[in-house]
Amino acid sequence: MKNNWLEKVIKLSFLGLALFPLLKENINSILIIICALLTLVSNIKTKKKQKIDSKFWVLTIPFWMYFLHELLTLDNNFDRVLLNLPFLIFPLLFAFRPSYIDSDIKKKSLYIFQTSLLLQCFIYVLFFLFHHSIDKFFLVHNSIPFFREFVSENYLFTIHPTYFSSFLLISFTISFFSLITSTTTNNNKIATTINILAMVFFIFLFSSRMIILLLLLTIFSNIVYLISKKGLKRGVLFLLPTVILLAILIYPAKKGIGERFKEIKTEINKPIVGDYYNSSNTRIAILKCSLTLLKETPLFGYGDKLQEKLNDCYKQNNDSNFYLKQTFNTHNYYINLVTYGGWFFLLLFIIYLFYTFIKIKHSVLGLFLLFQILAINLTENYFSRHYGIVIYVYLIAMFIFIKERKEV
Repeated sequence: MKNNWLEKVIKLSFLGLALFPLLKENINSILIIICALLTLVSNIKTKKKQKIDSKFWVLTIPFWMYFLHELLTLDNNFDRVLLNLPFLIFPLLFAFRPSYIDSDIKKKSLYIFQTSLLLQCFIYVLFFLFHHSIDKFFLVHNSIPFFREFVSENYLFTIHPTYFSSFLLISFTISFFSLITSTTTNNNKIATTINILAMVFFIFLFSSRMIILLLLLTIFSNIVYLISKKGLKRGVLFLLPTVILLAILIYPAKKGIGERFKEIKTEINKPIVGDYYNSSNTRIAILKCSLTLLKETPLFGYGDKLQEKLNDCYKQNNDSNFYLKQTFNTHNYYINLVTYGGWFFLLLFIIYLFYTFIKIKHSVLGLFLLFQILAINLTENYFSRHYGIVIYVYLIAMFIFIKERKEV
């Protein structure tokens, strides 16, 4: 009886890991710790023996990179070590999970993640409408959708718009992939379609440019995959309604989307002067300074002085103190790896990615999610925030350690 009680609690704890779109960072961290402790208790009770082999060391490389860097350089920035702790916890958590944390729990976890995300979207809508009239829903302010700006800055807790949009993209991909591969039952097809439409609508509403481009690339890649498996006719029949629905969903948010992409064309070459700066010309300023520092990177990188070095570069090359009003990091995780920890950091990370690819290649969906997040890292320090690390390591560990009977 006691074991059945413990089993139910552990199952709930693993399912609770998928609730993070609804949770503040500290609450999410508490749930991860509880799940880890319960898994430890289960292993002690069952006297389960499992060696920590080379696989675990490779899959936890990102954590050890930062941990050893802080020790060797004496920077002692253990906040950064704690930030990267999920890279250690999740592989161990899923590797030492009880046997009943299986593919059924994996499916339920993905469903809970998607449901939580959808619920958070509608909470955002209600929160916005509580403070503003519905006619401001698609308002664009300084090339940024007013809805995105308001909920990001005023909600109970902050999830960066690009990170929240990446959640939307992941949820869309899970549903869209299950639909084209016919892994969704007839009873769930309606719910899956509704989720697809909702995710696309909110992606366009938040208008994160990289996420929109990845959405279109994901749709194209999935259609190509469908054609390779089912033939051209099936692919075309699936593509036509997809294009029509996209056009319908884009229409209400077309002004915001248009302004976001128009800004690239009109502002990208304009210098930052005083208070005149936007997401496009700041990106260029960031890229220029990041590349400058990249060329001069010392053996062990700049470590905790990286942001200071970036700010000095912004100051020298721009007639503005924009960098004092907000923290502007490298906005490219791969450049950040080198400038923070040196070229050896990047080499270790490439080894980690290659090994991850080998371990997850049995799942096409897992590969889609992996490459999406790696692409986002080209324009964001995605693994420099809690939500970015957690969504990535959680999904990757789950797809590596819990395999379906027949993966596609």
